[in-house]
Amino acid sequence: MRISSLVLFLAMYSLSECESAAADGELEIATFSVEITPALGLPVGQGFIPILETAEHPLFARGILLKDSGTACVICTLDLMEVHNESYDFLRQAIASAAGVDESHVALQCLHQHTAPAVATGAQRYELEEDDSRRIATADYLVQLAKNLSKAVSESKKNWKRVTHIGSGRAKVEQVASNRRIERPDGSIQGRSSNTKSAPALRELPEGLIDPWVRTVSLEEGDRPVAQLHYYASHPQSFYGDGRASSDVPGIIREQLEKDTGAFQLYLTGCGGDVAFGKYNDGSRAARSELVARLQAGIEKSITSITRETAAPLKWSVDSMSFPMRTDEPFSEAANRRILADPDAGAGQRRKAAIALAWIERVKSGRPVQLSCLAIGRVRMLHLPGEPFVQYQLAAQKMLADQFVCVAGYGDCGMGYIGGDRIYNDRGGYEQTYAFAGPCEDLLSQTMKRLLTAASTDESPTP
Repeated sequence: MRISSLVLFLAMYSLSECESAAADGELEIATFSVEITPALGLPVGQGFIPILETAEHPLFARGILLKDSGTACVICTLDLMEVHNESYDFLRQAIASAAGVDESHVALQCLHQHTAPAVATGAQRYELEEDDSRRIATADYLVQLAKNLSKAVSESKKNWKRVTHIGSGRAKVEQVASNRRIERPDGSIQGRSSNTKSAPALRELPEGLIDPWVRTVSLEEGDRPVAQLHYYASHPQSFYGDGRASSDVPGIIREQLEKDTGAFQLYLTGCGGDVAFGKYNDGSRAARSELVARLQAGIEKSITSITRETAAPLKWSVDSMSFPMRTDEPFSEAANRRILADPDAGAGQRRKAAIALAWIERVKSGRPVQLSCLAIGRVRMLHLPGEPFVQYQLAAQKMLADQFVCVAGYGDCGMGYIGGDRIYNDRGGYEQTYAFAGPCEDLLSQTMKRLLTAASTDESPTP
């Protein structure tokens, strides 16, 4: 199936009518899970990782549908590195149609494992010929993913369960996350990635700025958890680059917790753009086992710390953000078109140029990026795009210090990293070289504050 079939699929695929509201104001939940591991041996994705040849663990799309008498919404996670622009919109539209909700009421977040592909068909239109095998395989995968997601979401609506209480808890996680942008005495940045096998001295550097807390939201019927959502801010991969598909640390924990609790488990990656496992990870299987054990111990403590309250009505708030374009010449349309026209340009250069051009196209089209926040009682679940730095998660928690604020990153990742404005002047580090939007620290902070404030009032931002 070719890329031109993406729109045709949405037009032809049988999707449900809008879901009826829950009776008498009751809160209800439905859950879904479907495997999304690409066919092995095919060049699916942007080429950040080798073609997947084996599957150590299956990749999944997992999520929840929530509804009461006034609101319905979906939170869906993907075991994928990231999804960009039109590919993201396409999947979100498919989920919305199957759930019977407006597209603005779907939060679609990747976990960002680098043991899974990134999907950006818009960028591939710039980089690859129409008959290129990678472009074909990626488009086919995207359409099949949408079909499988639509079916799973539709079928989940046969099994609604009541939610009478919502619980919230948190616990510190020891020796897992570490900042990967360490400032040297001269003000330059020392990078530290997800594993430090080739540079053990980096493990001696301090943790740096992180959010050490894992946060849990528990949706319960009586005293029995029906679904639990866990939020933690770090790049989630312990290894990558060897052709192994894996849901990695969060997937291993998610599966074990589901066996142990009997409740549906959802893991969401927080603002981990500048946070990874590097200080505590040498890339070995032993290190992964230790990371799994320490993060799972933190989540289990978070679960035992849960305090419960009667479920309140849902409030879903949406706001739109128009990111600025970068004005420095290497990020201009002309500069990136020159790279794609250069027969000597390397694969990495071409891929990055194509992603930049797809983002420029997105901005010029006037299509903003949507952010959302779900409020239930004192709990706030904020959904952000891109790879946001941990400073935004910490800021969101301070904005509503008397509420329980959870933050998920890695929605639409077309703009790449979202750091503080200082990154554009940093010496060292590489995140600023994969940040396709311009300085936006104040704009994002203001948008987050509007969403969190709207969730606590009767007002709602206009999408």
